[in-house]
Amino acid sequence: AFAIMLRRLLAAGGARVGIRPMLATAYAANAVSVSVPLAGPALATAFTFCRFTRQGADAPLAGWSLLAGGVISSAAAALVVVGGALASGNILVAAVAVPGGVLAVTALVVAGAAARRPRLRGAFERPAVWALQQGSRLLRRPGAEPRQIIRAWAQRLGSLRLSPSDWVAVAGLALANWLADAAVLAVSIRATGAVVPWHDLLLVYGSGIAAQSLNITPGGLGVTEGTLSLALVATGLGASQALAAVLLYRLASFWLVTLAGWLVLLWLRRPRARRGTEPRRARPRSPADPGT
Repeated sequence: AFAIMLRRLLAAGGARVGIRPMLATAYAANAVSVSVPLAGPALATAFTFCRFTRQGADAPLAGWSLLAGGVISSAAAALVVVGGALASGNILVAAVAVPGGVLAVTALVVAGAAARRPRLRGAFERPAVWALQQGSRLLRRPGAEPRQIIRAWAQRLGSLRLSPSDWVAVAGLALANWLADAAVLAVSIRATGAVVPWHDLLLVYGSGIAAQSLNITPGGLGVTEGTLSLALVATGLGASQALAAVLLYRLASFWLVTLAGWLVLLWLRRPRARRGTEPRRARPRSPADPGT
C-alpha cells in the first residue's frame, strides 16, 4: 500500500515506476530507517530521493513526492489514533491527536498554494534561499545561484497536479498501510489465545506508533515493546499474554520486514559492486593510434 501510494505521487509529475522497483525502494529504505541510530530516517529519505531520481523523476518531483507522502502518512496515523480514541471513549487523546494531523495537512496545502501563487511564493522565497545558502556552507558544496534554484523548484512544483480522486486514493492507501499493521497486532493477540480488545485495539496500536516515532532507539526497540505491553495489560490482558502478543507482532512487523529490507538493499547494491570489481578491458587500437 505504501509503495503504491508513492507511485501515484510520482505519476503526478510523469514519472512511471514499476511496482517491483518501488517495493524494493520501500523495503530497503525502511530497513535503513529503523536500523541506523539517530540518522536512520534522514539516511532513508536520502536513499529514497536518490532512487526516485535514478528511476526518472526530477529532483523537485522526487522531493515533493517524499514530502507529500510523509505528510499524508502522518495524517493517516493521526486519523488511526483519533479513531481508536473515539472507539474507546477517550476524548482527551482524540483532542490531542487531531491538531497534529490538521497541522500536517495544512503545511502541505500551504506549500502547494505557495508554488502556484507568485505573491505567496515570493513571501517564502527569501527564507528558502537563506536556508539553501546555509546548507551549502555547512556542507561546503557551493552550487548554483540559490535564488534560481528555488524559483526553478517552485515553477516545477506549480506544474504538478493531482485530481481529487487521486488524493482520495493516496490517502486511502496511507490509511490502509497503518490499518494492515494494526491487523497484524490483532492476529498476534489472537494467536496467544487472548481475546482481542477490539474497542481499544487502535488506541493501543496508536500508543505503539507514538513510542516508535520518538526515535529514542533504532526502530523503537524496547520502547515500543514496553509501551504496547503496558497498554495491552491496561485493557485486561494478562502480562504473559500481552508480552507474547507484542513479541510476535514485532517479529512479524519489524524483524522480518527489516531483514527483508536489508536483503533487498544488498541485492540492489550487487550489480554496482560487480561493475566496480570488473577488470577494465583494453580498448582495441585503431590503425591511427600512436604506436601501431
